[in-house]
Parts: sequence; C-alpha cells; structure tokens
Amino acid sequence: MISTDFAPNESWDDAILSLKLLFQPWKWMRGNDIEQVKRKLLSKLLITNNKYRISLFLSGRSALYFLLKSLNLPKGSEVLVQAFTCEAVVLPIVELGMKPIYVDIEADTYSMDYRFLTSKPGNKLTKVLILQHTFGLTPKYRNKILNLTKERKLIVIEDLAHGFNKSIFSPNNQYLISNNFFLLSFGRSKTLSSVFGGAIATPQSTINNLPMPSTWFIFQCLLYKPLTMLIKSTYDIYLGKILHKVLNKLNLLIPEITKKEKKGIYDRLFNKAYPNALAILLLHQLNKFEQIKQQRAKICQIYNQHFPNFILPSSKPASIPKQQSSNFSLIRYPLLTERRDKILVKVNKQNVYLGKWYDEVVAPKDLDQSRVEYEQGSCPNAEKVCKNIINLPTNITEEQAKRVLKILNDVK
Repeated sequence: MISTDFAPNESWDDAILSLKLLFQPWKWMRGNDIEQVKRKLLSKLLITNNKYRISLFLSGRSALYFLLKSLNLPKGSEVLVQAFTCEAVVLPIVELGMKPIYVDIEADTYSMDYRFLTSKPGNKLTKVLILQHTFGLTPKYRNKILNLTKERKLIVIEDLAHGFNKSIFSPNNQYLISNNFFLLSFGRSKTLSSVFGGAIATPQSTINNLPMPSTWFIFQCLLYKPLTMLIKSTYDIYLGKILHKVLNKLNLLIPEITKKEKKGIYDRLFNKAYPNALAILLLHQLNKFEQIKQQRAKICQIYNQHFPNFILPSSKPASIPKQQSSNFSLIRYPLLTERRDKILVKVNKQNVYLGKWYDEVVAPKDLDQSRVEYEQGSCPNAEKVCKNIINLPTNITEEQAKRVLKILNDVK
C-alpha cells in the first residue's frame, strides 16, 4: 500500500515506541519530554530572537484558537486568510466571533496572492493575516506580504503546519519576522506526527494552564501508530483492508476530524494540554527529522526529473520554484490534471492512494462552505485548483516513487 493520506509519517520504529508506551501509563500525562520538545522545536525553527517561546497544545487548531484569543481583539475583527486551506485554520476564527476574509491564491506556490491582497482595502477591522506555507513551499510573495503587514500594522501568523524552508529564518529576514507568530501542527498528516498536537512560537506567553486529555484519548493515540503500520503492511494481501474496516467499526482508529468539525463547528474537545506521551512520540520523530527531510527531498527530485518528459494527458506538474524544489522536501508533491477522477480510479486499483489537498476552498470536501463564510466565486483561482489537484506521496522509497510514476504513465 502506498498512500499520501493514510499514516504517511509512520514507520515500524514509531509503532514499536508507541506500543511500549501503551504499557507505561505513568508517562502519559506529564513529564520532562514536553520541555525537551520545546527546546528542539526552537532549534529547528532557527529563531535567533531569544524572546520567543514555544507553547504546546493538543492540536494545531486549538493552538490557533488560544493564540487568537490571547490577542484580545474585538468581536467582528477581520482575519485575512487564503482560499485553498482547511477547516482547522478557519473554524477557530469563526468560533471566536471574528470574520475570515478570503484572499485568492497564485498558481506557483498555492499561497496568498499579493496582487489580490492589495486589492482588498485595509480598514480598522482588519487585524490579523495568516500566511500559509502550502505543502511546505515558501509563499511566492512572502516578502511583499510581510512588508505590507508592517505598513498596515497587522498581526502576522505564519502557518508552518505543512512544513517550511529554513531560509525563512535567515538573519536577512529577521526584520520581516520580528514579532510574528508561527503555527505548527503535529497531526498524523503533517511533516512531523504525534497523531495529534500543535504549537505556537510566540514572543509572548499564551494560555498554558489547560486540562489534560482523557486517558482514553491518549490510549487511542498510542494505538494509532502500531495499528496503522499493521494495516499498511498487510493491505496488499487484503488483510489490511479487512483490519481497517473492523478497527473503524470498533472506533479504535481515532479520527483526524470530528463529526462536529465536518459540520463546520469548532470542537472544543481539542482545547487541552499536550500530554507527555505524545511529546515522547514527537521527540522520536524530531530526532530523525533530517533523515525524513532528505528522503522527501530525494523523492521530490525524482518527480521533478520525470515530469518534464512525462506524458499525462491534460496535466501539468506543479510550478514549483527550482530554488525550493532542488533542496527542499515537500509534505506532498502537487500535480494538476483535468482527468483527476480517472487517474484516482486507476491508481486505487493497484493499492496506490493519492491525495486531494485541497479539493475544496476550505477543506474537507463535505464541509458546508457557508459555515466558514466563504462566498462561491470570490476566489476563482483557488476553486479551479481544487477541481484539478492531486498530491503524490513524498515519504516513500525510491522504488515506490517509480512505481507511482509508472502507474500514472499508463493512464490513457
């Protein structure tokens, strides 16, 4: 089984560690691993300003929720966000009585387009801008956008949930990022996975006195890695398919998005502290982060080398800037095609499951867009991309990447 969506970051060493933790409940709630995670994250972010602190939360959306809440903004304050995003970004905004203002995207890095941003007149209600690094790509107009936020005196939250290029923290950029906030996510589909988790790098303290999640919740999180590895390793012989269905029926595979969130309602279930058990899982992935990045970069290079001569009707590879793709690892490799449905049916038959981030302006697909205050037709570029995008997996072996390319090449 090759999958972009299902447990893309898990390996057997993660599964074994998680399995051991199941039998060490005294480590689940609090411990020294939480502080170790904070120190490691600051070092990975390369933030030279020593006033920054890391605050950990049970999810990326709860991290954003508490950050926005800590700003003490008046009700009705506007938050600029890009179209082509997910509910985790928008639901905290709506829950706090703020208004999301959607900005259309550019086609190179799938991020906020400066030209559309400048067409939106600044007003006293506009307080915050969230700059998303889609797929881990540095936004094409990042410097221009950050300069504009300085002029308009906007609060900036850089959303690094998909990953980031470390060059954004270079000494030359320190003026642009001074006093900015940085949002991280450690959900199962992100670059680093502890099943759930999120963080804010902030020059000021945010709420940390939160209750711990239940022991049942932590138990389900610890089950996730060994169970998903068992499913993935036996999927091709059909056993994994049966196991997946049975475990879902028994509610042993904890869902990434809750039923409330799918209905467009912020779920306060995640307004909890980050437990030590998940910190242990995250530390393990942080310790092999460079190895993971190198592997992703290698797979991205394989895709880059093949696509110039790649024959896929009505398709084109993502227009990824070469200075980024040559030495940078993407969480997913984006590809645009007008024959998405046919391609997905073809690859699924061979137990290859490609992603569709994002197939809705505010994902997931079945989310009522009116609940997140998006007006259809207001961001045409994003809407077009949503209809045509597929994502290739990057945390796979070279042999698996070549298999994916061969299957795609056979689509007629």
